[in-house]
Amino acid sequence: MLGQGSGVEVWGTICIVMMIVVSTLVWWHTRTQPSGSRTVPILLSLSLAVISMGAYAFLGAPSFNDKANSLEQPANEFAGLSADEVNQQRIEAIQAKIIEDKQDGELWYALGNAYMYVNAFEEATIAFDYARRLSVDPQANIYSALATALYYKNGQRLTPEIQNLLDRALILDTDNFPALTLLGSEYFMSARYQKAIDTWVQILDSEHPDADRVALITAINRAKKMM
Repeated sequence: MLGQGSGVEVWGTICIVMMIVVSTLVWWHTRTQPSGSRTVPILLSLSLAVISMGAYAFLGAPSFNDKANSLEQPANEFAGLSADEVNQQRIEAIQAKIIEDKQDGELWYALGNAYMYVNAFEEATIAFDYARRLSVDPQANIYSALATALYYKNGQRLTPEIQNLLDRALILDTDNFPALTLLGSEYFMSARYQKAIDTWVQILDSEHPDADRVALITAINRAKKMM
């Protein structure tokens, strides 16, 4: 049972949850952006932290990341441009490639990632869905990507459709980092603290190299106090 000062505990834990999902977001961008563009993830994580109480999870798969990286322009060509302008150029470059080959699922996936950057969740949903349908054997991260785009498109509501997509991701990869990150945040925000704890423990046990272990442990301990 919560006592005096519980409001501070709740908001403190919410901030930690945001750190967890934002760190996952930064992981995504550091793997899909060229090495000279490290400021972009920082700007993105800050903007998403203000816009919502969570952030979408890392959505890339290795083969798709190669495609995304091949579409990036040299960092010096972005000198003087804002983060939004850089991403708009990236979107236009991917769209031009898609016009040449509309059946390339990797391009649609890269386009979805670019749309997520600017919080264009409806457009990202369409792009990720094309990527899923064009894939002969969709990877777990495709389902995670589509689920996350839908989640934010629907105002951070976990619908049966979104849950089904996350379930598919976890069937393919029981420790799928983006799926577990999204679920852990959703469980905490909806006061299902034990489920949140169990999910965060699973992330810790998976020993994912990009998981923020300190933030996860702190969130687990605070969630226990709220039960």
